[in-house]
Order: sequence, then C-alpha cells, then structure tokens
Amino acid sequence: MLPADQPEKAARRKIGKYAVVGRIGRGGMGMVYRGWDEVLEREVAVKTLTVEGTLDQESRQRFQIEARAAARLQHANIVTVFELGEDRGLPFIAMELLPGVDLETLMRSGEPLLLEEKLEIMVQVLRGLHFAHEHGIVHRDIKPSNIRLLEDGTVKIMDFGIAKLGGAGVTKTGMMVGTVHYMSPEQIRGKKLDGRSDVFSSGVILYELLCGKRTFVGDSPTAVLYKIINDPPQTLDPSVAGAAPELQAVLDRALAKDAEARYSTAALMGEELAAVAARLRGPSSAPPPDVLEAVSVARRLVKEGKVDDALHRLQDVTHRHPRSIEARRALRTAARERERRLKAREPEAQDFPELDATYQGSPTRRTPDTVLQASEPVAGTVLLAPAARTPATSSARTLLLTAAAALLVVVVAGVLLMTRRPPVAAAAAVHVGSEPTGAQVFLDGRDTGVVTDGDVTLPAGATGAVTLTLRKAAYREATRVLRLPLGLSDVRFALEALPIASTAVALPVVTDPPGASLTVDGEAVKGTTPLTVSIDPAREHRITVRLEGHAPQEVRVAAGAAAAPVRLTLDAAGPLGRIAVSAPYPLDVVWRGKVLSHGQPSPEVSVPAGRQLLALLAPTYFLRQNVTVDVRPPAVATVAAPALGKINIRANPDNCQVFIDGDFVEYPPILDRAIAAGDHRVAFKWPDGARREESVQVARGAPAYVMGRKD
Repeated sequence: MLPADQPEKAARRKIGKYAVVGRIGRGGMGMVYRGWDEVLEREVAVKTLTVEGTLDQESRQRFQIEARAAARLQHANIVTVFELGEDRGLPFIAMELLPGVDLETLMRSGEPLLLEEKLEIMVQVLRGLHFAHEHGIVHRDIKPSNIRLLEDGTVKIMDFGIAKLGGAGVTKTGMMVGTVHYMSPEQIRGKKLDGRSDVFSSGVILYELLCGKRTFVGDSPTAVLYKIINDPPQTLDPSVAGAAPELQAVLDRALAKDAEARYSTAALMGEELAAVAARLRGPSSAPPPDVLEAVSVARRLVKEGKVDDALHRLQDVTHRHPRSIEARRALRTAARERERRLKAREPEAQDFPELDATYQGSPTRRTPDTVLQASEPVAGTVLLAPAARTPATSSARTLLLTAAAALLVVVVAGVLLMTRRPPVAAAAAVHVGSEPTGAQVFLDGRDTGVVTDGDVTLPAGATGAVTLTLRKAAYREATRVLRLPLGLSDVRFALEALPIASTAVALPVVTDPPGASLTVDGEAVKGTTPLTVSIDPAREHRITVRLEGHAPQEVRVAAGAAAAPVRLTLDAAGPLGRIAVSAPYPLDVVWRGKVLSHGQPSPEVSVPAGRQLLALLAPTYFLRQNVTVDVRPPAVATVAAPALGKINIRANPDNCQVFIDGDFVEYPPILDRAIAAGDHRVAFKWPDGARREESVQVARGAPAYVMGRKD
C-alpha cells in the first residue's frame, strides 16, 4: 500500500517496482521523483535519466557508471543506493530518501551555526570523500547543494552523478563537469583528477561556511575560473581566525594551487579539523542530560503535530545551553517544520505525463556534435547539441538552452586556451565475462578495478591493440588481445582451474607478541609462535591462536590459496592500566590502530596491562613518535611527549616548496615555526623539478636553522 498521505490510485504510474507519488526536483542528469517501494513498504528517491533530452548511449553509460560508483560506496556519510534498473527504456536509480536540508539552503537561510558545528559538518564530508577515494572514485562536483544535513546531525554526500571510476573515460574530452566556484585548478585545466581535487573543493566550502561568502568571486564564470587558477584565496575573517588560528593553515594547504602541496588525503584534512573542533568543545563534549531529554521530547511532539510546544521547549533548553549543537540543530529543524506547515500546501501531483513521453514517444533524434571553431584547436570545447524538439516544445525553452550552451562555450574557451589539444575520440566499452565469475580484469597490465562479469572502458583514441588479462586465485591466468577498433561488445573467458597438489606445504605463522600456541583443525601443534605448520593445500584449514593474557584469534586458510605467512596481532585481555601522557600541546594517542585520545594536551588513556606500544601524533608540530610503555596496574605509567623547539628554513633560490617529514608546509622563508624536538627531514622542491633534502636535529626550546640550496 501507499504511504498514508497518498491516496490509493489504480492507475498510479510506476518506475520499475516503485510507485511514483511526487516530484522532488531535477538532478544533474535527470528528474528525481518521490517513490514508494510496494514490496518493502518504504519511501525512496528515484532518479531518472533526463526524459526531455537525448537518450543516447553516452548518457546511458554515464548514468550506469554513476549508479555502479554510488552502489559501491556503503558509508555513513554517503547516500545509499538501493537499485540500478531500466524500465521500458528509462534508466533509473533508487536511493534512500533523505530528510533534512542541504548545506546550500542552510547557508543561504542565514541561520547561525556554531564554529564547531561547521567544522563537524566538514569532518563528516571529508570522511565520506576519503572512503570514496579509497575505492577509486572522485566525486568531481563537491558543492553545498550536494551535501545533505539530516536531523540527527549526520551528513550525507549526494549525487555522484559525475563520479568517474578509474579509467572509465566516458565524458567527452575536456567537457567540464562541476560548479565553477568549487572547481579545482586541475579540473579547470582538464587534467587527470584524483582525490586532491575534492580536497580543494572542500576547502572552498569550508571558507564559505566560516566566512559566509565565497573565496573566489567574479563578475562572470570566466572571471571566477581565472581567479581559481591564478589568484590566492582570501584570508579568514579576523573573528574566525582569532577563535581558531589553525584554520588559516588548514585552508592554505587545502586551497594550494598545486595538488602536490595539498593534503594527500581527505582524511588528513578531516583529522586536523576534528582536532580543532575537539579543542573548541572542551574536555566534556557529551550533551547535558536535559538537552537530550528536551530534544527527544521535541521530536515526539513534532510527530504528534504539536510543533509550537516543541519550539517552546527547544527555545528554553537552547537559552540554558547556548553552545549545545544538539539543541540548536533540533531548534532549527522544528522551526523549519513550523514554517512548512504554515505555508499553503500545494496539491500533490497525481499524474506525470513526462513519463509517457519517455516510454511511448517516437525515437529521439540527436543533432551532430557542435565543435567550437577557433583560430587554433581548443581542447575541452566539444558540446552535445540538444535533442530535436517536437513542434509543441516551447521556443523560449529552446532559446534558454541555446544561451546556456553558448555561455559554457565562452567559459571553457576563455579559461582553457592554454590546453590546446585536438579532440579525442569517444571511449569504447567492452563487457568482460568469465566462467567462473569473480576474476580481476587487467588492461595492458594495469588493474582496471573491474571484476567479472563487468564493463571495461578502453582508452579514448587508442589504436592498434590492447591486451585483456584475467586473474583469479586457483585458476590459470587468461589473456586475450583485442584489435582496435572493436568489432565486438562482449568478451568471454573460460578459466582453467589449476591442479591442486595433495602434498603438504609449509605455512609460517607469526604473532605479535610471540609465544602463542596453535591448533590446526582442532589439533594442537607443538611449539609456540613464530613457527611453521604443514597443511594440505587441497583442503580448507582453521588455525586458532592462543596466548595467555590475550584474546584468542582464528583464521581460515582457503583451499588452493597460496601459502603466504599468517601474521596476527593479538589483543591483550585482562585488567586495564592507565598511562598519563605529559604534553603541553594537543596530540593524538593511538594504540594498535585505535585512537584513544584525540586532540587533547596531557591526556590519560587506558590500555591492557603489560608491555604496550603507543603512537603519539601531533601533525601541527610534525610529531610522529612510537613509545613503549610497561603498564602495571594499579600504578599509572607515565610518558613524556617531546618538548617544542623552533625551526627556521630558508632557500636559494626561494621559489620552492618546503616539506617537513614529507608534509608540505609553505614557501620560504619559514621563521620560528614551532616543531617537536628531535630529528626531522626538510625537503625542497623547485618548479623545474629540482629537489634537495636536509636532515636537522631540533633541540628543546632552541632554534634550528636549515638552508636549502638548489645547486
């Protein structure tokens, strides 16, 4: 049955298995509808390919890549995709229907946000982006309207509509996708992008969140693009910089023109922002009990239709706790709900004739590609002309589309004159299958990230031949050479299983700490780790590791798997002890990959008794130090972080980038920069590629001096 606010209707239109109950809006590639999953009885958002444009193969392929990209990204800060499908020629994606408000709307509303709330929004965005980047996906269109803020504070990244899997070059050469104010310099120039392009876009959003205005502004899109490439970003407003001076350094690094000078990952930028937010929140970041109670009651009142009662309760608790993010967020949500209910409600659409146009209309036609004619070829100016219109189409809409296309030509031509490359032919795709499935696909020796059965996109403009190679454990490697241009769209492989020897093989087992006992398939093995056991490669085996004072671990070795060493880190079990870390500056304390304390000076942490290895991290002061501590409860073990010194760096010539311990700092001279005492590496990189590296020892409370000479 349909949701309660929707009348039953026998002729309700459907897209796939989803009943269409309303229009949400238009996305980057098509219309977005509110749908109802009649099987699971839940609301969804259904995004379709543009139904008024051309349903050509390129658009379909981009749409499918978007869905595959998004479906691979199962993360708390990324919208969840439920299904990719096609209904009577109409491609669609069904995804979770997100309540809340997008960041663009929130910023334009003028509703005040606490500085720490702004930082927490960006931390979640950067975590989601880092997850996508680890899976080989660059968003390419990070902007406030693609960031959704849910009522519970969760941030979701939306619309990977122009996400591009590594190697899948489907967009026409040089065609810019992305909103101009948030584009990176390399994106404007049409260069190959990686996650650092999204880091730049995140820096632009961070500045806009902090200052209420964009850092790159101009009278036209061309002027904005020029400033992104050539002009330094604006500095922070003093009121913001005074509250958190570290933020200017974060922005300087995120908005560096050279991608090499930016944060290497979105996670690194997110960690620094999280440290600033933690300092602003103070030692006690948990919401007070009366705030949690008020928010819970207010949400119940809103559901019951008692919005005014909810507002009064939230206004009262916000007055008592003006720095509570939870109270302020709930108050904003209730205020928006009250405003929505006061507005005259427009009747829900009961019919969607544009779907008929897609399902039943005559085949769409497509005019030839329009290429900008210039005195010299200009890369990035190949545009798709709009599809042919029927006589009933509005001439005004046609003029508007034509004007928009003309504007894009001017923008691209005005900024990209330096990238003079001839147009490249569109990429070709081939479907690669195998029996059995699940083989990795390599193209000319490079991992495509595709697993059979799947689509592989060949390099645009490639000639001659390419080599496809399939690899799967326990099967022989299979190779096939494809002559270009392709005369087929489907390639299938029959994989040959490797003979599995029945003779025993040696399997090394190593544990940290050593001295653990083993059982293989339930039978005890003499000796303790590190040791080598004999296994039958034709069978699956279960290895259990036990060590007194540590939690047992079990690992399974699959039949036919290579006898690679088994390496296990055993978690200590038993009484907990305390470690007091003496540090006059904020740092992170990490134990076995777990962050025990984040951004706190002189923290105390709890770890199991015994000899433990801690990592002390303070990126601001270039501290990365491992320390071994003997924990014997109930005594409190102590560790002292390095004191701070000063470093002064100059270079000749001084037009170079300076890196400390591999992290970009800035351009010389660098004077009296605070740094953790100890050994450090200082590297210099000049524009012509010349590099130099110096080692320096920084003493406690004393200045150190480094000079980088090119020759």
